[in-house]
Amino acid sequence: MSVVVTVGALALLALAGWLILRHVQRRERLIAEAALAAQQAAEKAAAEKAAAERATLKQLAAERLAARRAMLEQAALERAAQDKAVVEQAIAEWAAAEQAEAERVQLRQAAIERREAEEAETRLRAVEEAITEWVEAERKGSRLAAPPPPGGKGPPRKVYTRAEVIHQQVRLQAEAVTKEIQELEYIKNRIEAGVDLLPIEFKQTVDEWKEGRVLRHSSFDDLKLKFRYKAYSVEDGYELLYLYSRWVAQQWQKLRVFVRLLGTEVDLSESIQAAIERAERKEREKYLEMDMDVLLTLRDIRDIVDKLIGMETLLKELEVVCQRRSDQIIAPKWEAKGLL
Repeated sequence: MSVVVTVGALALLALAGWLILRHVQRRERLIAEAALAAQQAAEKAAAEKAAAERATLKQLAAERLAARRAMLEQAALERAAQDKAVVEQAIAEWAAAEQAEAERVQLRQAAIERREAEEAETRLRAVEEAITEWVEAERKGSRLAAPPPPGGKGPPRKVYTRAEVIHQQVRLQAEAVTKEIQELEYIKNRIEAGVDLLPIEFKQTVDEWKEGRVLRHSSFDDLKLKFRYKAYSVEDGYELLYLYSRWVAQQWQKLRVFVRLLGTEVDLSESIQAAIERAERKEREKYLEMDMDVLLTLRDIRDIVDKLIGMETLLKELEVVCQRRSDQIIAPKWEAKGLL
């Protein structure tokens, strides 16, 4: 029994020792795991802190870069605004100078036109008075001819009738009107071409600018400003419109004078066409005594009337072209939205 008790005691002691040893090992393992976990947590916290610091530094660098970029962009915008203001001021000064010069030219031209109109009216009165004196001399039977040259040699000059003299003046006026119509049509077509081609050229330039083929360093506002300059460079035409309108009015007045010189009083309230028809009817009523030179002269006057009517149509077309040119400067249609 003692042996059994001894063995049991030893077994119990061994079991207790094993349990104590296992507990100690487990405790050491837990302590080691806790230390490892604490170390890992510390390392993770350090890594997170370093990452946060790097993120903060990166954010600060980005903010400084953004601030610098914004400052540069603001400076660029201010320079662009200053440049634009300078250019617009230059355009305004140029336009004012151009307008002032146009007004000075217009005043000078108006004075010249007045003087020429007075001279033309004086010449017309002189012609009318000379023809009246010639007719009076004819009535008294004292038809005048130029004296023969000294020595009695050479043929005498031809003596023109009243209708022939007027017919010559009418033909000269017809030639002058034809020439001025050609000039006016050429000028109108030249201005119209500049006005019509400008929007097409602007759209083509914008398309090439979008593709980076032309004016890469220019903005869209720069392109609009460039074509605003081109619109200013197109010939104005308003001065010619004013001068030609006055000139046409003078031609109508001359035609009335010619009809009156041919023996038909012209009422200012009736049209020149009605006066011509009345003069033709009056001349044909003379039957055998009618003067063919008078009828031919009236026919040429009618042709001049048709030409002047066509010229007035050209003047209306020129006015439309001038207005379109002004619109391109003030509110150009080629600036419409949708081009970009």
